[in-house]
Amino acid sequence: MSQGFGNEDTIYQDVDVLEADVGKYKPSELPEREDELDKLHMALRPVTMDGSPRDVLVYGPTGQGKTAGVQLKADQLQEWADENDHQLEVVHIPCKGADKSYHVLTRLVKELREIRKGQGVDEPSGYQRKQLFEMVLDELETIGGTVIIILDEIDAIGEDDYVLYELSRANPDPVKIGLIGITNDLQFRNNLDADVRSSLGQREITFNPYNSNHLKNILARRAVQALRDTYFEDGHEDFTHLQSDVLNGGTIPLAASMAAQETGDARQAIELLSYACDLADDEGIGTVAERHVRAAKEEIEKEALIDTIGAETTQRKIALLTVVSAELNDSIGETTNLHRLYLDLCGYIDTNTLKQHTFREKLNDLAHSNILAKDRHGRGRGQGMSNTYSLAGDVDPQSILDTLEDDSRVGDIVDIVRS
Repeated sequence: MSQGFGNEDTIYQDVDVLEADVGKYKPSELPEREDELDKLHMALRPVTMDGSPRDVLVYGPTGQGKTAGVQLKADQLQEWADENDHQLEVVHIPCKGADKSYHVLTRLVKELREIRKGQGVDEPSGYQRKQLFEMVLDELETIGGTVIIILDEIDAIGEDDYVLYELSRANPDPVKIGLIGITNDLQFRNNLDADVRSSLGQREITFNPYNSNHLKNILARRAVQALRDTYFEDGHEDFTHLQSDVLNGGTIPLAASMAAQETGDARQAIELLSYACDLADDEGIGTVAERHVRAAKEEIEKEALIDTIGAETTQRKIALLTVVSAELNDSIGETTNLHRLYLDLCGYIDTNTLKQHTFREKLNDLAHSNILAKDRHGRGRGQGMSNTYSLAGDVDPQSILDTLEDDSRVGDIVDIVRS
């Protein structure tokens, strides 16, 4: 029987604190990033002296506190501005999915207009990018005061750096503009036009990966806010002073160690702890143990694999299904044998067929994505080399079939492989 809602005991006191998305939970402090925050503070401080904020590029891999740090300092500056009657607007533009300067400009025009008119303004369309930039300048001049523009994941624009060139040189009267670009791409500045580099790169701040101790302290602070019967002793807010009736002593260290070894990604560490807490909470045992962290890691990796497979092209999905079929039938996944099976499977759906060398490229693509494992060996003296393919270590054939069975293009092939 399925569970009902509302009758279960829970280990949580504020479940949203264990959300890794800064849009759902925004930390009020980042003690592991004091040096980086000091540099951001230095770049923004001229605003408090009636000057212009410095332009900044913020670098670092995913999950290192870049966006949270920028938002934290921007919020602090906004608080100062409100207390001192200083006209300040902070505009946050997520650039993911905006692969050209044009799309960034349309989003920027919309956000600036909403400052004046309120929510619900449509993005402009049908204009050339020069016209869009003139709209940006018009809106900035109307708003006045100081405007800080945060371009998050700015590397999404690729080599089309028109928006950066123009914004970094803009000087509309009477507004003072500060530009903050956030990127995961450490080479992004090097790929910019020289003129853009010279004007935009006044200040550069790098957020390096967290280590295990950093992540333990981050998770400890989240746990104190998120979980009941969990607190710091002696006024020290770090892992060594954490006390909890719902967390085993090794739970946070294991989650932190797993994340530190792979990426140093705080989001990954938080997601591991959150999933582990959910698993323990659903069991109703009231204690989160190391086994829950290990189970959480397996589930997260499985879900990520399912998402990856679901996003593959039809031809790669068919190629993957040939390997699944070979494994289920205890056959050797040699390229020639797999290609014969591929031709048979394609006969069940309306799709073009690939030559063997192109088919092999699809298998190699899947191997590069760590969905397949590739083994290259000799056929025997004078007979050349052979490639064999199998599912990568933790990839379960039934999970692949379950993932693809509702796919409109390859669902019929799944039925054939299962039969």
